[in-house]
Amino acid sequence: MNGKSNQRVMDTQLKRGDHRISTRAGVEILAEVREPGLGRIEAMIMDLSMTGYRMRCMTRLTGEKNIFMALPSFAAIESKICWAEGDFYGCEFVQSLHPAVFDHIVSKYPMLKSQDS
Repeated sequence: MNGKSNQRVMDTQLKRGDHRISTRAGVEILAEVREPGLGRIEAMIMDLSMTGYRMRCMTRLTGEKNIFMALPSFAAIESKICWAEGDFYGCEFVQSLHPAVFDHIVSKYPMLKSQDS
């Protein structure tokens, strides 16, 4: 995405009240998350941006400490839980993803279309 189109997306998000720092992309990635001092648990990453992600995790996370999220074939990425609603969590990366890394992940793990379509 070039600078001008990225700016248009951000302007549109601000106009409709979506105050995210970067654009989200739908993905479906089976990942592992870990709170310090606890074991790894499975989570489904459902959308991703350069600054964070939304995931579904069937195990309750406390959110008291930063967590580490590991995608297949990537090193664990430190993030903090910003919100939780049932089994869903919104997380922000401690250090944003590089745009090339973000593009690579999104192209490698696109959101699957429903079979009803």
